[in-house]
Amino acid sequence: MKHHHRNPRARGGRRKSAPRRDPLIGFEATTTIREIGARGDGIASITGPDGSSIIAYVDCVLPGDEVRVALRQKRGDGYGAELVELIARSAPASAPRCSHYESCGGCALQHLDDDSYRDWKRQKAIIAVQRAGIDPDEAEELVGAVEISPPASRRRAGFAVHVGATGVHVGFHGRFSHTVVNITDCAVLHSDLMAFRDAFETFLGKCDPDAAKTIKEVFATRADNGLDVVIHAGVEPGLDMRQDLAEFAENLDLARLSWKVGDANDEPVAARRTPIVAFEGIDVPVPPGGFLQATQSGEASLVNAIKTALQRIPTRHVADLFCGIGSFTFALALGGDRRNVVAVESDPRAVRSLQYAVGQSSSPIKVVERDLFRRPLDKSDLSGLDLVLFDPPRAGALAQCEYLAVDGPEWLIAVSCNPATFSRDIRVLRNGGYELKQVVPVDQFLWSSHLELFAVLHRPKSALL
Repeated sequence: MKHHHRNPRARGGRRKSAPRRDPLIGFEATTTIREIGARGDGIASITGPDGSSIIAYVDCVLPGDEVRVALRQKRGDGYGAELVELIARSAPASAPRCSHYESCGGCALQHLDDDSYRDWKRQKAIIAVQRAGIDPDEAEELVGAVEISPPASRRRAGFAVHVGATGVHVGFHGRFSHTVVNITDCAVLHSDLMAFRDAFETFLGKCDPDAAKTIKEVFATRADNGLDVVIHAGVEPGLDMRQDLAEFAENLDLARLSWKVGDANDEPVAARRTPIVAFEGIDVPVPPGGFLQATQSGEASLVNAIKTALQRIPTRHVADLFCGIGSFTFALALGGDRRNVVAVESDPRAVRSLQYAVGQSSSPIKVVERDLFRRPLDKSDLSGLDLVLFDPPRAGALAQCEYLAVDGPEWLIAVSCNPATFSRDIRVLRNGGYELKQVVPVDQFLWSSHLELFAVLHRPKSALL
């Protein structure tokens, strides 16, 4: 029998008190919206009950709007606030393109007119360039027009799922809530994704409720030859669920349907054909849940920017870092003059897919599996390269940029899905002597605050002497 020694400082019978509720939650005030912030919500200052100034972040408003708001949750240095009443509108607002606009937490900027929206996105890019240490006038010159993906073009989506007493819900989380909003229409998703969502909601409604309740999320990606679907659930599917899913995949002509529990590998339930996407005419198999650019038009904008840059950059030896399954790899290797490309990626399944496509096409590409966060390319790896392209996840590429700043080639191309880490990484490279030559904002997440940035950097050879 184990004897547990009692802590002499412990007080028997004393229970830990419940956390105190923030007294400002629910507080209401009238204010005027000052500006649209980086996350697409309006920013205002309100006076608290003790006379202090409180920053409030409010959705669905325009600069100059007079509003009454209620504080709902702590957020950074202020509070997220719910719009209680729109007292006076400062300018005409665009009609929402989606019936769920006010409840869904997805699109924050549908109420902006097209010109204001485009200007806001471009200003977001200009601010990111300024934060990299570039003065406002130069930043204004460097940033080009925004390339915006059209409505109903998003080709991947992660739907939240809730099955309970109120029925089946397949959609996105609501504002200020973990509630799943049933998305019966959507202005940004491709019609194939919406057709899948509708069918999956109907499917779950016919399933055994206990089995359906284990499903938490479902991710759908539109490949060139059909949908790739991954269901995230709490437990393995039973035999009946497997059979039902196989029939569901057949009826919807899904390319592949997989089931994933926790951190375990996903298991194909219905692998009817391998999903593929084509890059520069080369078919590449997509691993389950594999990453693709959010829209085909956004991908085309980035590839065109790369090809345009390559027309003025004399390159023979290129590295494509964080390459995924090759969104830009084949454009680098085959766009115009053929170039030797080293493609580096940490995800083993993406590496295998890209290696297969390279082998089938005999492209001048070497694929390397390597974690660039833990093992960035160093001086010996970078030696002999004419150009490095890097397209990291939202965390950016700080470790790699620190090596590039010292031993990188003459030319760099940066692609970033996070303006904050873009600013940080570009600042590191500029400290190493690189000059920012061009920035192209690419908007693949229409009416949201997200923005992709493409940049070309050059370090004169004299800077290395």
